Amino acid sequence: MVLFPLAKAFTLRGGDIEAVLARNGIPLGAITDPAMLVEARACYSAMEDMAETLGDPYFGAKVAIETARIGTPGLREAASHALTLGDFLSRVVVEISKQVDNVHYSIFVAPNVASFEIQRTISVPKPSKQLDAVGVAFYVAVIKKGIGETFDPKDILVTVPTTSGLPPGFLPKQAFVTSHINGLRISFPPQWLWAPFSLDWDLMEASRGEFGPDSDGEATLSYFRRVLTENIGHDDLSLERFANICGLHPRRVQRILSAQGTSYSQIKDDVRQSVTIDLLSNTTLPIVQIALHVGLSGPAALDRAFRRWTGKTPTGFRTEAKSDGSDCGHEIPIKNRLLTEKGCP
Repeated sequence: MVLFPLAKAFTLRGGDIEAVLARNGIPLGAITDPAMLVEARACYSAMEDMAETLGDPYFGAKVAIETARIGTPGLREAASHALTLGDFLSRVVVEISKQVDNVHYSIFVAPNVASFEIQRTISVPKPSKQLDAVGVAFYVAVIKKGIGETFDPKDILVTVPTTSGLPPGFLPKQAFVTSHINGLRISFPPQWLWAPFSLDWDLMEASRGEFGPDSDGEATLSYFRRVLTENIGHDDLSLERFANICGLHPRRVQRILSAQGTSYSQIKDDVRQSVTIDLLSNTTLPIVQIALHVGLSGPAALDRAFRRWTGKTPTGFRTEAKSDGSDCGHEIPIKNRLLTEKGCP
């Protein structure tokens, strides 16, 4: 749940995620398989490794803030069903307990203060500035976004082992207390718990428009493609989860796609193909990183899919594209072409 957005951001900034995972003893498939267990210390070490490799001490916090803005699949149910901050945090406690076993989440409420606490179940022998920064940045950003004008930085107090991974100005200095706490604690006025809460996690900025009886056409299909393009890296993007992002019932999505002569599995495959071709043609990202970027488990899975799409290997296609200097003149069998050809008249 934590590694995927960090690995994606690391890759887009030119980092070699395969090397980072290998150095820290993490299987490559752990990035895209939410069911694969990863040793917590290895995960924490990989986070520090990415920041050090990029030379950016605030890398984790930046990714966490962006993730808080667009949403995370692991907490989308809590975000979509919560009406108040207290409701959201309560749901987070329940959902996280089902997903990981290296942290324990809890909420404490007293007459004058409420606290959301994350307690690690293992000790962290090495400095954990990225780990601490990710937790603080993500949940503070989520609370701020969720309760809107109710949020006042003067009323929040964060207890954390170190603040060195947080960007200057993220919160006032007086909002932090450093402690040997094995985790973090975010304290705020108890009345915040009853504040109306809304995140609107659509995972994309594009407006979905109206889905009335007369709008189940190409415009709607284009919207679906944009949502898929933005989220194709999540291998758990089921029809139900996709429909939830779009604010529709799964059966409604199926009816819309059926009316356009396609299906969810087909359009998802088409988008994955299109994004892959774009990355092979216009970037120098390694094949393994492209595979992760489009939600596949690794190079072998991408090779099988790409042969099915085009009859070529990803490496062979990239070599031909570079030698020609353009994709013009190469007919690629995409059933629903999603990208505009670049450089073609």
